[in-house]
Amino acid sequence: MKASRILTAALAALIASATVATCQSWQPLTNQPTFSPGAMLLLTDGTILAHSEPNCLSCTSTDYNSWYKLTPDSSGSYVNGTWSQVASPAGYAPLYFGSVVLPDGRVVVEGGEYDCSSGTCNAAWTNQGAIYDPVKNVWTSVAPPNGWKTIGDAQSVVLPNGTYMQANCCTKDEALFNPTTLTWTSTGTGKFDIHDEEGWTLLASGKVLTVDAYVFQYDAAGTNSEIYNPATGAWASAGSTIAQLWDSCGGSTAASYEVGPAVLRPDGTVFATGANTCGPGHTAIYNASTGKWKVGPAFPAPTGRPTDLRRSSQMATFWYFPAPAASILLRASSSNGTALA
Repeated sequence: MKASRILTAALAALIASATVATCQSWQPLTNQPTFSPGAMLLLTDGTILAHSEPNCLSCTSTDYNSWYKLTPDSSGSYVNGTWSQVASPAGYAPLYFGSVVLPDGRVVVEGGEYDCSSGTCNAAWTNQGAIYDPVKNVWTSVAPPNGWKTIGDAQSVVLPNGTYMQANCCTKDEALFNPTTLTWTSTGTGKFDIHDEEGWTLLASGKVLTVDAYVFQYDAAGTNSEIYNPATGAWASAGSTIAQLWDSCGGSTAASYEVGPAVLRPDGTVFATGANTCGPGHTAIYNASTGKWKVGPAFPAPTGRPTDLRRSSQMATFWYFPAPAASILLRASSSNGTALA
């Protein structure tokens, strides 16, 4: 499991990517937030919902319960937008959790590796959840899928038919959410390993790709990947990534088991990155048309440090720029900087 980490992604990451693509510069907000922003979601009305996450060395706040909204100005400018506090879910203050915007505009937040409701973040892998209605400005608690004791920092995705799928961090279970009844239906059979430390990438076909992290199934040479088919509700092997993308450094008891993030490119291929505390992080490219992987370029290791590019949205952010050179900009932790692939 991940240890508590420093939030490193700048607020401008979500709202200034177009600026980066055109003029290679960052633009600060005119009205800076009065809180420490963490997870952010672009809502269907164009506003940005942000979670208070004072998870940094210089942070003094202990508020992980509050949520805020950035509203663009009358010309649509986020740079000149304004912040306002919105409602908070009762008794639910997670850190590192699953979250999505549903097609109807509501927001679902599920799990949390840490429970920060006491003002101190404690490892809990909670199964709490809530749904937010931005029109009514109301949060409603969501019960976990039947029998689930954990959800934690597990992955989530909205499938092409609009259905939200959530994983359980610590088992091989997944479930589909009914936003009308706020209930769940089990799905997913044949998963190779548990979901811990893995990520999901939605393919153009509607299937879901993941790179296995081998938690509790340590294999120093393991390179397996899997694909979920919504039509059958089953997982199948997506083949070897060839280059190892999960961090096996140090053996079964010392390995972090972290996996780097992955991004779907317009040509249908997936650029997947790896974590490695023993040396340069590897990458691999998945061709959804052929179902084959090929090795990508290794990340240059910073002087005197390994390349540790992690799956968590708190640690890495992807932007894909189709022009001028079909580049991917990846922002990793503050100690490892930014890479362009």
